[in-house]
Amino acid sequence: MIHTEPDFIEVTPEMKQRLDRFYEEHKDDELGDIATRLLFEDHHVRIWEMKLEPGEASAKHHHDHDFYLAILQGDLIAGVTPEESEVENFAARIPKGGNTVPIPKGGTEWAFNVGNETFREILIELKDT
Repeated sequence: MIHTEPDFIEVTPEMKQRLDRFYEEHKDDELGDIATRLLFEDHHVRIWEMKLEPGEASAKHHHDHDFYLAILQGDLIAGVTPEESEVENFAARIPKGGNTVPIPKGGTEWAFNVGNETFREILIELKDT
């Protein structure tokens, strides 16, 4: 696994419609966990696992800390953001073999597996930055 920038792809009109429909169905969701399962926590870090089958999405979540994504598998993942977000909905292709991406704190989103493969990542929150 190597560090690479996300391979963002163009959000086609069909994909935009799918992401907008997801947002309309979930816009009133309360904030939840940033990933599927908490694996470890101490005063320095929280380490999470995210596993999403095709068509599944995470809870709406906010990133209070800088973090790293160690993406292990998948083919296509989208981020669905609230209307008030400075970041628009996005989609990214997962490179074969995965990748590791640093992400700054501050975003609120749902991770939405819009691909055909199971998406898995380890998310490492840096609590004392």
